[in-house]
Amino acid sequence: MYDRLLIRNVTFCPGEKAGDKFDILIENGTISGIVSSGSIQYEGKEISAGGLIAIPGLIDLHIHGAGGSDSLDGTKEAFSNISRALARLGTTGFLSAMVIRPGQKNHHLATACSCTGKDLGGAELLGIYIEGPFINISKRGGIVPESITGPSPLILENILNESADALRIMCLAPEIPGNENIIKRLNENGVIAAFGHSDADYEEARRGFDSGISHVTHLFNAMRPLHHRNPGPLAAVFENSSVSFELISDGHHLHPALIRMVRRLANPGNIVCITDGISGMGLPDGIYTYNNREYRSEEGLARYLDGTLIGSTMSLSHIIKNFMDFTGAGFRESIETVTLNPARILKIDNRKGSLEKGKDADIVLIDKMFDIRYTIIGGKTVYNR
Repeated sequence: MYDRLLIRNVTFCPGEKAGDKFDILIENGTISGIVSSGSIQYEGKEISAGGLIAIPGLIDLHIHGAGGSDSLDGTKEAFSNISRALARLGTTGFLSAMVIRPGQKNHHLATACSCTGKDLGGAELLGIYIEGPFINISKRGGIVPESITGPSPLILENILNESADALRIMCLAPEIPGNENIIKRLNENGVIAAFGHSDADYEEARRGFDSGISHVTHLFNAMRPLHHRNPGPLAAVFENSSVSFELISDGHHLHPALIRMVRRLANPGNIVCITDGISGMGLPDGIYTYNNREYRSEEGLARYLDGTLIGSTMSLSHIIKNFMDFTGAGFRESIETVTLNPARILKIDNRKGSLEKGKDADIVLIDKMFDIRYTIIGGKTVYNR
């Protein structure tokens, strides 16, 4: 027997006119129909949305933790806690970002692999995102030196073996000799090679993209800035229409003027807003711990106590609202930076990223203030307020 749910009286279904009212029928975890409100005869479980806005479930391409837990905790309970916390914030799918320590037991990597695609009680863990270890130590940011090493085919093979098929993205510095072979091997294994934590100049960045790098980790952060005589990697990014990139539009990592500039320069389909979130997300401001070091979470920003910027504690829904406010982008364009765009990058847009018949029933209902009212994942209501 199919599990069925009808969501009545929603507005804004992608592909339809904004402002019209619709009903969404869900059967066996997928969307089986989107019809004019009241036009379907139905008996069974339903949600009366009362005109709430339906959007696709948010996908956070780059997040380390939430709800007091972190990927480095390395337990199923930690990943479940992250999953449930994200669901409360409207995120229905995520990549677990993490670092590893070469030559040591990285039990958190194996645990993340075992949790990928499993029911964790909330947002779906879609795979793993490793920052490093083949990055430039001069641009390490909050990554500890023990998680950085020179390019090593042996270390890479160990990572690939330990992560099975769960590894989706690995960020590296293309200017370091030997990383061109790492890029090639990643591409051969269907893993996205990302530019990040790099001191590459313009020419080195271009060579990296030519070698197979197709994505950029948190644009502007942990890389050379734009300069009028030494344009650095940013000019290479904007010249390459096939390269996607992440933006942390929290108002702290990037000035709003830069976010406006990026939107004018870039192909909208290449922009992916992320949180780079850590354990304090979804919790009150305070002192928490990341990678065995204390940090302060305040107004959505996370810094080590020495002032080093290490991530965000702002929800993805808040970050998208900021993106709209900072750039003047339309509702759908903004939403697609955390739905359709990341789904395309991960090559799962055949089942996620938009509200269409036949796709996974990952749906978030929000009000006009962008507050999360319902989170539905695979046709199951995992959060409502």
